Amino acid sequence: MFGYVVANLDKLAVEEKKQYRACYCGLCKALGTRHGILSRFTLTYDMTFLVLFLSALYKTEVTIKTERCIIHPLKPHEYLQNEITNYAADMNVVLAYYNFLDDWTDDRKILSLCASKLFEREYKRIEALYPNQCTVISKCLTELYEIEKSGELNPDIPANCFGKLMGEIFVFREDNYAEKLRAFGISLGKFIYIMDGCIDLKSDIKNERYNPLITSSSENFRDILNLLMADCIENYKQLPINQDKELIENILYSGVWTKYEAQKNKIQGVHQ
Repeated sequence: MFGYVVANLDKLAVEEKKQYRACYCGLCKALGTRHGILSRFTLTYDMTFLVLFLSALYKTEVTIKTERCIIHPLKPHEYLQNEITNYAADMNVVLAYYNFLDDWTDDRKILSLCASKLFEREYKRIEALYPNQCTVISKCLTELYEIEKSGELNPDIPANCFGKLMGEIFVFREDNYAEKLRAFGISLGKFIYIMDGCIDLKSDIKNERYNPLITSSSENFRDILNLLMADCIENYKQLPINQDKELIENILYSGVWTKYEAQKNKIQGVHQ
């Protein structure tokens, strides 16, 4: 479900790529520091966007350092950290924890069960720090599981549920921005859910997995996604974001479409 909120690197300027990489590496560093080295393997670009987005809104004090790491031991690189990086690292672990539980429940993957046990202690610690976010995430995922289990064919129902989950993750603190951030997160979450359904449709049909778009025409997918992203962009425009604006808009206007376009090109290539 994650991995769609990425930058289109081909359209980024050199400094924008550098900033994007610094956010990514800072989040990776925060994961290792706060939750152990194994947590770094759960890192997602979606949470990198969370760092970038919330940092641009709140303009929090940033620490920029340079280091070599286990992943890139030869070449030193910059990483960016602030209080939002720590928050995003915590949310990343919460989502990873539930993803491992979901894999165990659905497919009885022993490795996923072991991973969930390893992350359980960290989850409990995060739950104490962010009880509201963790409660909403847990409730939404339970509700989503029941919706999918029932075979619900109205895609708005599971998409709205996943949207609520994302909406709560974007609420860093309950302040004047909270409701607008929640609205933005909800609209982004709905887009992600439907995008995932569009891309996985053929695979889900083949493997007899749930997909709410199974009765929908693929000819309408682009229009549906455009409407969902238009709503997301409208909510984005309600927030006073000027810092890293070009980078953020690269992700929202172009990057979120990269997997969809890659899938489309792949299908066209097969039929040529």
